[in-house]
Amino acid sequence: MRERLDGRWGARPVLSYMICATPRSGSTLLCEGLRGTGIAGRPEEHFQMLQETGRPRRPGDYFQRSNDPDVWVLLDDPGFRDVFGEERRPANEPTWMEVWGVSRFEELLDRVVAEATTPNGVFGTKIMWAYFRDFVRLARRSRRAHGASPCEVPGAVFPNLRRYVWIRRRDTVRQAVSLWRALQTWRWRQDADDDPGERGERLRFSFAAIDHLRLRIDEHNAAWQRFFRRCGADPVEVVYEDLVRDYEGTIVRVVDEVGIPAPEGVRVLRPRMKRQSDGLSEEWVRRYAEIRGAVSAGGER
Repeated sequence: MRERLDGRWGARPVLSYMICATPRSGSTLLCEGLRGTGIAGRPEEHFQMLQETGRPRRPGDYFQRSNDPDVWVLLDDPGFRDVFGEERRPANEPTWMEVWGVSRFEELLDRVVAEATTPNGVFGTKIMWAYFRDFVRLARRSRRAHGASPCEVPGAVFPNLRRYVWIRRRDTVRQAVSLWRALQTWRWRQDADDDPGERGERLRFSFAAIDHLRLRIDEHNAAWQRFFRRCGADPVEVVYEDLVRDYEGTIVRVVDEVGIPAPEGVRVLRPRMKRQSDGLSEEWVRRYAEIRGAVSAGGER
């Protein structure tokens, strides 16, 4: 069935799914693969805003709750702030209301559904745990999810929610290294035809930062697991390392397990994205492991 959604004709979803992720887990690669099928919605990070500001997270937000004085010193270092590149995430960045041209959360939902639903009626979106709780709070203020429990909120706002898709990495140290590099460059993806750009000469290794990010990633993965368990959900699980090894097979499996009809089979396009890990990443993984070992043995950083 097709109906008017936010001033445009869009397919009313007959099936929705939500990708549950943490930063640098391979979720963008997964979204690209699912979008490329033409039958699995157009999943993207539509709700990456904090309740307090209405804006996406800034680099410093990734280090909230850190009790490590080395992290505080790092964030206060003028030289580091220059590398960190706050200009890449300006303080006056538009709020979600300004970006989408809406005044209410219900209007945002209508716009997102119209944008991210393919003609066959499949809707997909992606949410990180770091702002999932803010998404739930915002949604519960709306008419659609008013009075809903946290477990009920996604199903109240996403029409005919069928499955959650949980993507994670086995190697969360490499994930944390990747995130630390991305926070310094504010470069979150690289396509095959992109200019390589920053090659690491201005990037700074920090055991404290990488360790903090690894701990947060592990915490957020555990939080997703608790959410699934508490809500009685059985997510479709995707592991980044398996996705890279068998890209086509993984995309086909996700389409099948979400329950998306594919009468003529699933067409999977080659990914445009290029792996950003390189020799510098591997050097940082090695340095992190050495320092972690020394710390565990009671040594000094």
